Amino acid sequence: MPLESSCTEYIDKLLFVLPIVGYGWCRVDPSAPADQPGGAIDTPQPFHAKLLEFHYLDGKIAGGIGSVEESGHPLDKQWVAFCIRDRGMDMYDLTTNPGKYNVGIGKNRPTIKIDLDIPMPQWMRFEGPPIASGFGFIAESETRIKEKYDWLK
Repeated sequence: MPLESSCTEYIDKLLFVLPIVGYGWCRVDPSAPADQPGGAIDTPQPFHAKLLEFHYLDGKIAGGIGSVEESGHPLDKQWVAFCIRDRGMDMYDLTTNPGKYNVGIGKNRPTIKIDLDIPMPQWMRFEGPPIASGFGFIAESETRIKEKYDWLK
């Protein structure tokens, strides 16, 4: 479920990230074998992130990288990466149809390598200290997520 190409207008702008329980959040050691899920952690509090770049699969936006910009938040100044959760044909955007994504957060800038032979969360690659990995919604604002997914809160 990629993002519409019009979302490129949000490069260098703040987006709202709402981490949710989904299948749980965990702390993953990037140097551990890929099949090790990591230890459970609390779901991070919501935050804003500056979108820096997108990554594409078959010409459609399938992931992105940004930096957390939320003064006073424990993750402030860390890096965030996100990628699609499945390859469905529905199109998300950042306003009227915000999407849900695999999300990774770490101290070092990640890379995204789209490889259909590995699970999608492993497309986001971080080096160094353990990262937080889980599930979340991303949109222009918290209001946009609430409008679409009023059952969340």
